[in-house]
Amino acid sequence: MYNGTLIVALAAALFTSILCLIQIFKRIKTNTTLAPGAGEPTEFSSYLLRTSLVALILFGLALASGYYLDHIRHGAPNPTALLVGTVGFLTFLLTAFLTERLHRRMNRRVDQLRKESMSRIFRHFLYAGSLLGMAVVFIASCYIFVTRRYETLSIEFFLLPAYAGALLLYWLRFNVSLISRSSDYAFELMGRQEAILPLLGESNPLWKLRIDFAAINRFIFYHLEFFVLCVVVLLVSGQIESQTKIGLKGQNSVSLTVFAIGILAAIPGFFIMRVREKTSPETFLWNIRIGYIAAISIQAIITYLVLVVIAKIHIKYFWVVLLGSLTAFTLNVYSAIYVAENHKTARSLIAAAASSVSTVIHRGIASGMRGSAIPALIIALMMGIVYLAGVVEERPEDKFNSGLFALSLSLTSMISLFTVAQATAVIMPLASTAIARLRASAGKNEKSDLIGKFRNLRSVSIPSYVLHGKVMFSALAVLIFLVYAQILSDSGHATLFKHLTQTAMLMLGGIASFFLSARINELVLNLGPVLVREAGRQFRELSGLSEGQAAPDLKTLWKIANSYLTRKILPLFAGTMLLPALACLVGGAYGLAGYLIGFGFLSFLNGNSWLTTGAAWSSARHAAEADAQVTRHTAQLEALVQADIVGDSMHEAVAPTLSGALLATIIASLLFTPATLELHERLKEFIKALI
Repeated sequence: MYNGTLIVALAAALFTSILCLIQIFKRIKTNTTLAPGAGEPTEFSSYLLRTSLVALILFGLALASGYYLDHIRHGAPNPTALLVGTVGFLTFLLTAFLTERLHRRMNRRVDQLRKESMSRIFRHFLYAGSLLGMAVVFIASCYIFVTRRYETLSIEFFLLPAYAGALLLYWLRFNVSLISRSSDYAFELMGRQEAILPLLGESNPLWKLRIDFAAINRFIFYHLEFFVLCVVVLLVSGQIESQTKIGLKGQNSVSLTVFAIGILAAIPGFFIMRVREKTSPETFLWNIRIGYIAAISIQAIITYLVLVVIAKIHIKYFWVVLLGSLTAFTLNVYSAIYVAENHKTARSLIAAAASSVSTVIHRGIASGMRGSAIPALIIALMMGIVYLAGVVEERPEDKFNSGLFALSLSLTSMISLFTVAQATAVIMPLASTAIARLRASAGKNEKSDLIGKFRNLRSVSIPSYVLHGKVMFSALAVLIFLVYAQILSDSGHATLFKHLTQTAMLMLGGIASFFLSARINELVLNLGPVLVREAGRQFRELSGLSEGQAAPDLKTLWKIANSYLTRKILPLFAGTMLLPALACLVGGAYGLAGYLIGFGFLSFLNGNSWLTTGAAWSSARHAAEADAQVTRHTAQLEALVQADIVGDSMHEAVAPTLSGALLATIIASLLFTPATLELHERLKEFIKALI
């Protein structure tokens, strides 16, 4: 039955992906002239190719070493396992390139559809997001299905493609998110200088860099990080499940079956969402929530039939799966509280801006703190209830593994419905890009109506964009606990403060999270003036640029930003990867566990706080720009603009980079702990001999 459920789910995901592709690439008869830069290849395309080639070479060396250690050295050569790992990483790279091409295609598509009804534009946005989500779950499920044949081996070898993908994403996140936010900051700085420079249109290189990379940062990377997260969660859940002996011999794991059920439930969930021309943001937001409720309901029905009625598994696992899905929905409802343009939080920020800039800054930071505390309480409550449900009617010696399996199953259920958030979160980058291009290219008569249409889409998509990040951080927080409790501790009997080194490494992890956040903000502020100087040089030295008769030298601007960041972020990148190894080398399993808890928990709070604060300021600014009464008060609007400049680096640079760092740290801990622990024991013996 498990195998049949998985096959049906994979077929449904593949069929849905094909339908979405057909709709996206359907030809439209239109006379609309494409906006400048719509769908053109960017410098990111060639940069992605170069970086991927380097990553592929490094992955080849790591895979060869892992194959020797796991297979050749033990006299069990298995070329099929080597082939699976290689194909896994190549598939990830192919997914990255296809996602970048889809982004360019959607830019062209949006420009073709901009005079269509808002309902039709929304459907095409939904097709793109559904394609991204369905492709992820399809590929991840296939990869786990293949690796399930090698149950006798540890999961470390099959985590190598995920680790290589996480490292590549982490490096790209550093570059793209920082360049995106730095160019945005530089663009605002240029607007405040006493210079006669065209701030909009393709004459300004900062404008193009800002638009292209902001959309790439939002459109591509969350999607690929979800891909890696699915693979890691399913591998860890499968390993924990094998210790509980719940699954049936010759069948796929229960966790993979729950993931497959989530695939089936998500498809009708996001296709019942609709929007009409006169739909208000409140109605639109509830339409998205109705899609989530439909997905949860369908998932609950299928889970009960498959697991309880047919497979005769204890009914407690049905409640565990439902709790995981309800956790994601609770985060969905909560995400709108602080970031929706029409909510009282955004309105209170607009009212605070009438006093001073400091007032709106302080109120936004306070909202962000609440926005990080409440998700932490939701996750803590969910983990406690799920763990208690998992140990019901279990023998004392089996309670620990059963409780962990319940947590992993709940986590699998939560991420299986992630495709609903994926489908609606894509609206924000596409709508934001369309608004920016319309302001530069649309005529005076059509500009107001078109911008109003895309503004409405953007305003209702912000909660989904924030939900995307909150669910990602929440899943990483639960995953860190599973890694700490199941793989690093001594069969669940380790005490958090058993060793002083663990306490010290816990503090080190927290410090690393805060330092990384601070450094990213500093780099945005430092790179902005550098980009302003280069843009000013081009306007002075390139003849015809100010008149719009010559194209800007975007390649030089990109090279300056990339070379500057490469020097600055290399120590941060290496340090983030080496600190877990140092914690394990000094403190052993307890030291690494302490570092994971410290870095993970502080990153969870930091990421949620930056995400909420930045999105709330952005919503308040855009709501004020659309409010005729507010725009008359220049000082009030200026205060909101300044707050948004600060918040952009928080929710589009700091929070995403912390998420990438957290994902890479978790996988590295799973991969390299055994070897580092062996070095730790040798170091202890060496110190004892010296003493």
